[in-house]
Amino acid sequence: MLKVYGLTVSNHSAMVKFALIEKKIDYEWIETLPFSMSKDESILDKSTLGAVPIIEFKGEYISETFAILAFLEKQFPDIKLMSETPLEYAKTIEIIKICQLYIELQARNFYPYVYFGAEKNEDNLEEIKYKINSGFKSIEKKAFLNPYMINNFSYADIFASLAISTTVEVCKQMYDWDILNDFKKISESLKKTNSREAAQKVYDDIAKGMQEMKG
Repeated sequence: MLKVYGLTVSNHSAMVKFALIEKKIDYEWIETLPFSMSKDESILDKSTLGAVPIIEFKGEYISETFAILAFLEKQFPDIKLMSETPLEYAKTIEIIKICQLYIELQARNFYPYVYFGAEKNEDNLEEIKYKINSGFKSIEKKAFLNPYMINNFSYADIFASLAISTTVEVCKQMYDWDILNDFKKISESLKKTNSREAAQKVYDDIAKGMQEMKG
């Protein structure tokens, strides 16, 4: 059985869980802290910098979220989450990269304060807000949003859901900014994705994991 080394509260680990549930793949979940939190050097044998998620399949380890999703698509093709149409295939990756680089990566600057109670860091505050806003504008231009990011539910929706969910909270706390109120089409698309059974399972697990961490 495929093994997943992941942290329940990690949005990237949750992306892999979301995909596994949607693709109806059996898996064993192994709750794993990244090296940055655990200092357990054994994880460095599985992931270069000790980040999660990681999957283990037939004795081989694969890290990096998109690499894992790409592997799942090839190894378990019965339920497809990437279109075989070249344009839709490319646009799925395009949306993922916009979410990753121009939205989530920017918001991560403030994760320590927003999610873990660290001291508030206001370095590059307006520059980061500009980049996040630009990322959302790009999605509105590039995605189909009818209602999913591309024509059919795909990895783009999974990635957008979990990358944007954390960014929404960052915008709220750092800027007093309801960003989804400014991007109604994206908001409606996310509502459709988040109403899926797999999404509800993933977000329930995240909420429980956060409670356990705080407790």
